[in-house]
Amino acid sequence: MNNKKQPLIFYGWIVIGLAFLSMLVAYSLRYNFSVFYGAILEYFGWGRGATAAALSINLVVYALSCPLVGNLTDRFGIRRVVPIGAILLGLALAACSQIAAIWQLYLLIAVTAFGSCAIGFIPHVPVIANWFPKRRGLALGILNAGVTASALLAPAMQYLILILGWQGAFLVLAGISVIVAPLAAAFQRQRPEDKGLVVDGTGEESAASQEINLDELVMDKEWASRDWTPARGVKAYRFWWLILMCLFLGLCCYTFLVHQVAYLTDVGYTSTFAAGIVAIFGISATTGGVCTFISDRVGREVTFTIGSMSVLIGIVVLMLTQNTLHSWMPYLYATMFGFGYGICTGLMAVISAELFQGKHFGVINGIVMSCFVVGGAIGPWFAGHIFDVTGSYAQAFPLMYFSICASTVFVWLASPRKVRSVPGKVKSAAKSK
Repeated sequence: MNNKKQPLIFYGWIVIGLAFLSMLVAYSLRYNFSVFYGAILEYFGWGRGATAAALSINLVVYALSCPLVGNLTDRFGIRRVVPIGAILLGLALAACSQIAAIWQLYLLIAVTAFGSCAIGFIPHVPVIANWFPKRRGLALGILNAGVTASALLAPAMQYLILILGWQGAFLVLAGISVIVAPLAAAFQRQRPEDKGLVVDGTGEESAASQEINLDELVMDKEWASRDWTPARGVKAYRFWWLILMCLFLGLCCYTFLVHQVAYLTDVGYTSTFAAGIVAIFGISATTGGVCTFISDRVGREVTFTIGSMSVLIGIVVLMLTQNTLHSWMPYLYATMFGFGYGICTGLMAVISAELFQGKHFGVINGIVMSCFVVGGAIGPWFAGHIFDVTGSYAQAFPLMYFSICASTVFVWLASPRKVRSVPGKVKSAAKSK
């Protein structure tokens, strides 16, 4: 009999709260780059393709950093990795306020990439997966909501740029970034055992008597029991379907994240209005991220498909927005695109964990997530280059229809449902017997 008093609040929720804050800071520049993009274009007069390449460089460096950060987290733990990353990110953002040439922008944006990676999604995914194996869709959805919630800062960033200039806005971001370091060092924990707790906030007795145990979720015991190392992962077909799913998703989504403000101002909207649309995107994406809990009930593939179709509808609406006569259309675009984006990006880590969870999951997930970022690096540069050559996005944006549909096909080919089922389906199957 274990008479140990359980805490009023499961510490896992504190872990998620700290992770949410880290996400908000880590991706504040990336998700608001479109706001800085316009201000920097106006200030220096650089080409759109050349300026958009800064984010592409950021994403490439981020992608290269993912496996390294994942490995460092596996070896040294999140309480060491995140504080160092937060300090580095703050210093790099402060230096961004002093850029005078495009090569300086490229260099410093690259440094921010490693810092944001070290405090971002990669070190936190295995931690959250450790704390919430049964409510993985919900927990990682909340984590991803922190990523997309950073887009809610767009109006504030636009306001700061108006009153302080883009240089002052960089300094404000730098100051916010360093706050993460002491919080993570003091309060973050790698796994429930570090606090003498068990997964999902259950006591020892209740855990043993729950309706569903972790073994019941496993569909392919041979696959799930393997010690998945990176070397073994690259030999598995599901690994490559997962890679392609993330690559095409990043290619599609980041094209619009970077160019949406420029596109809307091109058709006649003000930069302030466009920044508001980015905030609407952030609200919708945050909602979509939390709604990944649906996948705990109906499955990962079905939920991803719902999200990708929402993204597709949003893209179509934006392409039909050719002037300011129908001002409701940008709002509809941001709502549909954001909601779908939140679902799809939230499920990337969930699906990765379903397929390859283990003691090497940090580095494997880092490799997988890096491919999402590689796609995100290619898309914005490509669209900016096409615009510089043709003066329009008309040839670049329609290619993203194919990209989001391809991503959906690959998630079905990866078939996480054949490795691990979800609690909702296991319960339904048990009731039908």
